[in-house]
Amino acid sequence: MERGWHPAATVSGDADHTRRAGRGLLAIAGAKMYFIVAAYAVQLVLPRLLTPERFGLFATAMGGIAMLDNVLIAATIQSVSKFISEEEDRAGSILRQALGIQLVVGGLFAAAVFFGAPYIASFLLDDALTPLLRVAAAVVFSYAIYAALVGSLNGRHLFTKQASLDVTFSTLRAGGILGGAALLGIGALGAIGGFAVAAVSITLVALFVVGLGSRGRRLPMKTWFAFMAPIWIYQGFLNGVLQIDVQVLKRSLAEIALAGGATSVAASELASRYVGFYRGAQTFAFVPYQLILSMTFIVFPMVSKAMAAGDHEQVRATIRGAMRFSLLTLLAVAAPIAGAADGVIRVAYPEAYLAGAPALGVLVFGIAAFALFVISATVLSSAGKPGLAAIIAGVSLVIVVVANRVLVMRTNGGEAALPAAALGTSIGTFTALLLAGSAVFVRFKTFIAPSTALRGALAAAAAYAAAHFVPHASRLSAIGALAVGFFVFLAALAILREISKQDIAAARKILGR
Repeated sequence: MERGWHPAATVSGDADHTRRAGRGLLAIAGAKMYFIVAAYAVQLVLPRLLTPERFGLFATAMGGIAMLDNVLIAATIQSVSKFISEEEDRAGSILRQALGIQLVVGGLFAAAVFFGAPYIASFLLDDALTPLLRVAAAVVFSYAIYAALVGSLNGRHLFTKQASLDVTFSTLRAGGILGGAALLGIGALGAIGGFAVAAVSITLVALFVVGLGSRGRRLPMKTWFAFMAPIWIYQGFLNGVLQIDVQVLKRSLAEIALAGGATSVAASELASRYVGFYRGAQTFAFVPYQLILSMTFIVFPMVSKAMAAGDHEQVRATIRGAMRFSLLTLLAVAAPIAGAADGVIRVAYPEAYLAGAPALGVLVFGIAAFALFVISATVLSSAGKPGLAAIIAGVSLVIVVVANRVLVMRTNGGEAALPAAALGTSIGTFTALLLAGSAVFVRFKTFIAPSTALRGALAAAAAYAAAHFVPHASRLSAIGALAVGFFVFLAALAILREISKQDIAAARKILGR
């Protein structure tokens, strides 16, 4: 029996609250998984409803909008949740103030997208982007309002309601995009139009569920923006690293085509076509990152708590354990995907998208490095160094843009540009990992053990080779090649003694065996 625990506590108000919170957190986790599944459903089905050119056009428009949306969502939810959780008796007035702020911020951002659409389209050398961006402005505005409402639920620990809204939105979003692309018959514009309808609809539903808040004492505006601004900056850089290569690729390919004598329309369509192939590769390259993203929600509070308690050895143990687990998990997924890249593409996409397979083989490791950087940046932020994490992300963003531009322009366009773009992005993400890892090591005197990195690399090489040489010319055989690569990775770790008896015992404990 644990010290201080008594069976009577199971019927106490505190225990009831703990159980409700636990169920709510499980609901949030479930909603997140549902969102990932729904998002992947869109990315896998949409290329079958649109031509590669239209899919590339959609990816270009939504890539830029996603960078803006993700910044708004992260900063707003965290800010509203923080202030309401600290002063829950003022939840109504804080929500009312947050909605007012988001009305202005979201309105300004949406107006910038709407009126700036022709200029953005001109910069990317494709006038067809203008109507798509103008429709997407409704998404930007809706997200700003919706984020404040969700932040209010989060701050009041109404996790089940938050999860219900998020699941509803994921469903509306997937249905809107796919339905718009299939039923409206206007391609990329229909898909984005469906997304806009879903965003507006869920915002109206959320307003009905959550309400508009109430009048009351307001927080100083300085308090709001002092907390939100650093999040805007960091999230802006972070999402830029993850998404900006599509925009760079789009413009660079169009320039190459124009220099080769193509008309502006032909150049823009050709660029969109290859962007569509690249986006197909991106979809699978993001899989390891999505799988490990939840690690940041574990690392941040654990490091913060240990730091506050002055338990530096616990901090180091947490960092070592988190980085080791993340590295090995990422390699276990990335290496087989890279080895059987063309088979992976064939699992989900039409044959034309095999042009993106070489890019996938490179990019999946770049995104794995990005995932490790994000976890390292989380460690720095939890140790009171969010500014340093933002600076590293900013440096990485510059490198991604420059490397993509230089490497793509050195090709003659076409399929050769796709692995060049993947390499440019990977140079930026590996640089970010190197800088963040060095900062973590300097601060805590620990990071990924060199022996673990070496054994992980050897196991990944074995997994890559196994997946590559196992036949994967069909969908079924491709899945088999991935499974073989995964199990070869685990076997190699066991042979190299990177997996210990303690690891196996811990895994059995987690699984309840």
